[in-house]
Amino acid sequence: RRILCEAANAVSRTRCALREKFKSLLVRRGRKRAIFALAHKILKIVFVLISRGDYYRDATINYEKLTVGRNASRWMKMLEKYGYITVAA
Repeated sequence: RRILCEAANAVSRTRCALREKFKSLLVRRGRKRAIFALAHKILKIVFVLISRGDYYRDATINYEKLTVGRNASRWMKMLEKYGYITVAA
């Protein structure tokens, strides 16, 4: 219970979909109840992820853009290495 509340408190300070849920709860319920409700939501998410064998993907993050940004230079080097593109000398 304590660890879930700590996680919920940390989530309330990050940029993610759960933060928006926290903000909406904060207005209606107050900080302590919002933290506890968010901890309960995290617990439900973790249960579903474990039961499905899946992993968490936040709705507010564009994972494809992150992947391309991280790997683009490596992909270009490999294309040059195997002759698909040529580098102007």
